[in-house]
Amino acid sequence: MSRKAASSSLAATLLATFLTTLFSISAGAQAVATFQLVSGDRQIAVATFHPPQPFRVRALDVGGKPVPGANVFIGPAASPGYAYLKDEFGFRGFNTIGDVIFDAGVPNPAYFGVTDADGYVQGKGQFVDYPTAAFLVGVVQIGMVNSVQSVFSVVSVSETPQGRPSVVVEYFNGEVKHYFNTLNDAEVTALDGGVFSGWKRSIGSFIAYSSEGDAPPGAVAVCRFFSAAFTSHFYSADSIECDAVIEKWPNLWQLETRNAFYIQVPDAKTGVCGAGLQPVYRLFNNALAPNHRYVTDAKLRSAMIAAGWISEGYGSDGVVFCAAA
Repeated sequence: MSRKAASSSLAATLLATFLTTLFSISAGAQAVATFQLVSGDRQIAVATFHPPQPFRVRALDVGGKPVPGANVFIGPAASPGYAYLKDEFGFRGFNTIGDVIFDAGVPNPAYFGVTDADGYVQGKGQFVDYPTAAFLVGVVQIGMVNSVQSVFSVVSVSETPQGRPSVVVEYFNGEVKHYFNTLNDAEVTALDGGVFSGWKRSIGSFIAYSSEGDAPPGAVAVCRFFSAAFTSHFYSADSIECDAVIEKWPNLWQLETRNAFYIQVPDAKTGVCGAGLQPVYRLFNNALAPNHRYVTDAKLRSAMIAAGWISEGYGSDGVVFCAAA
């Protein structure tokens, strides 16, 4: 597989050839309305291009019944011809390479599958992004116009994280252009299930810990605030900052929890993270409806600042957390 940026015209030509070669799609194929994520979400891949677990989904029609015999792509959301998703700044992940196309020939069959009689299918195709990165693995039905897409979040790291790590998932609401992060299983299920209108899985994620017992030495609790007035959340690992928000804006920001997750923090003066850790930058949208975003990608951080976002945090780079790298 090629790990290079590709023009849309070349990608379209190659992908059309691959589809013809690999699958014969009937005009009357049943459309998938929903791909339910069954297993394999929020994986942590350590020094490998191969997923530790298969990505398993179930295809359902508009009535909630299983769709058998559907041809499905399950692989990195990096190719405009298959699964594909970018954020509002044109990035498809944190620290990822450009768009991906296949070299001439038949694509790796590990990316493709056919749903069984109960609508289930799984894939274990290799990744295309080098550690350290965070990206999406997408699921789409092949041969269907405007095919529904579902995504899995993956964090790829160079070394095994300490403790019992979890993945903090990023969501985006296109209506209000706000970001939200969570590692809470119930919240992830509700957001993916459409309980909260407008929120979709976004490109980014990073490693943190669900509890103090899961976290390595030196990790601290992260407080989380919610503003109903702004439909926005705010996170801080600085207990002094948490208390200041409570004192200064009691009517605007409601403290939801003192321990949304646990994570290590940088040097308060320099913003430098310890060995084996990467910086998590905090950026403020500087808008009437305030919102913050937390990213591990320095190039994305620069693009956001160029678009008017303001860097916040420790040191000259505005680092607030330190996540496993």
